[in-house]
Amino acid sequence: MAEQAETAVGNWGRWGPEDERGTLNLIDAKGVAAAAHEVRTGQAYALGLPIQREGAPIFDYRGAPQRLTLTSQTDNMFDDFPGGTEVGANEDVLVIASHSITHMDALCHVQHRGKFYNGFDASTFRTHTGAARCGIEKIGAFAARAVLLDLPRFKDVAFLEPGYTITRADLEGCAAAQGVEVRAGDALLVRTGHLDNFRAETSAGREVPFAQAGLGLDAVSFIREHDIAAVGSDNSAIEVIPFDDNVFLSVHIALLVELGVPLMEHLWLSDLAAGMAEAGTYACLLTVTPLPVTGATGSPINPVAIV
Repeated sequence: MAEQAETAVGNWGRWGPEDERGTLNLIDAKGVAAAAHEVRTGQAYALGLPIQREGAPIFDYRGAPQRLTLTSQTDNMFDDFPGGTEVGANEDVLVIASHSITHMDALCHVQHRGKFYNGFDASTFRTHTGAARCGIEKIGAFAARAVLLDLPRFKDVAFLEPGYTITRADLEGCAAAQGVEVRAGDALLVRTGHLDNFRAETSAGREVPFAQAGLGLDAVSFIREHDIAAVGSDNSAIEVIPFDDNVFLSVHIALLVELGVPLMEHLWLSDLAAGMAEAGTYACLLTVTPLPVTGATGSPINPVAIV
């Protein structure tokens, strides 16, 4: 049983004391069927970045992802099979951190005061087996109606200034300007333009600023009151860097730990934003499938948005 705090925290207990999926419980079959009606053009947009050693946003401590060759045309492993001397097979070994490049945070990614989402004891995490509770495998694949809020377009800039704190008023103003309704059970996609700036700076051989635009604590109420099922952005942490209120991972604590909102980071949203503007809609059908690694704190993803 989950060890519940004496005082209710966010969504703890909302879907029962054993719940490990958080706000994804807000998505039901009826809502997914309705989301399919948002599709206007049938154009699919992959939101994942290329998985490569260089030219991708990577925190040094996570290490660059590696594609290593397991077998190639130089191996003679099929010689004993009929016709095997005429056939070769190329295979890879992938070495990648679960939170590298485009990925999803599981609800066990961050603990606060010894607790994961829903009051589960964070000390149950083990080096070799991972999280006993709220691992990425508990999220599973999901589809949902998604709303994209294109803040650079709303503010008529190429990208939000590094370190800009996105407020509730920003989100509300952008939604109103785009004429899109944010509904319970939606996935919220927030474009800051960070990856556009990242590509421009790296292409020019310049160092990318540490600071990034992102959600501040004031924006959490927008997510909570609209009953958002998942949040994704094109930046490294969803939240503003340096962290709001000078508290490390303050928005992660509010969303992952207190509300149980899964987070998707480093989404490539610029092509989707352009396609949506052309189609005259900022709502779409979104599909997300993390790798079901038992006990993992996150997973690489390649979400697909269909406009």
